Amino acid sequence: MDARKNDDPNMPEALTSSEYRARLSTKLNCLIAVLEVAIAKIGRSMEMPGANEERLQKIRGNLENTLSICHRAKQTLERTQQGRKAPRGKQEAAQMTARDYVELTSIDEYRKFRKMTPITKDELGAIDFDDLARRLIDS
Repeated sequence: MDARKNDDPNMPEALTSSEYRARLSTKLNCLIAVLEVAIAKIGRSMEMPGANEERLQKIRGNLENTLSICHRAKQTLERTQQGRKAPRGKQEAAQMTARDYVELTSIDEYRKFRKMTPITKDELGAIDFDDLARRLIDS
């Protein structure tokens, strides 16, 4: 695969190619995974004694900004693949922030929570808080 061929700005027809969009999507997914792992490692490094927190926070900020750009690019690519735009409110509600997955223990946990839907008011109304409190105290 020739990288120059993929990055040629004079190829507007490439954006209509499903093969080209699939390659871009694969690259974005790989980059997102690498950034997520790097951010998690930075979080663990910050907990180490003697860590240069200022430097690590700057690095984490840069990684989070890059990740945000990658997520937006992926959403744009997915919208063009579907041929329609998703409603903006629903799109933003389903996306976790960089802080959310930094605080999770693994990429698998991040992916699990990303797939989950928000808790509904009906689900909240069905909770037996006394039972929940007892179970938490006993554990």
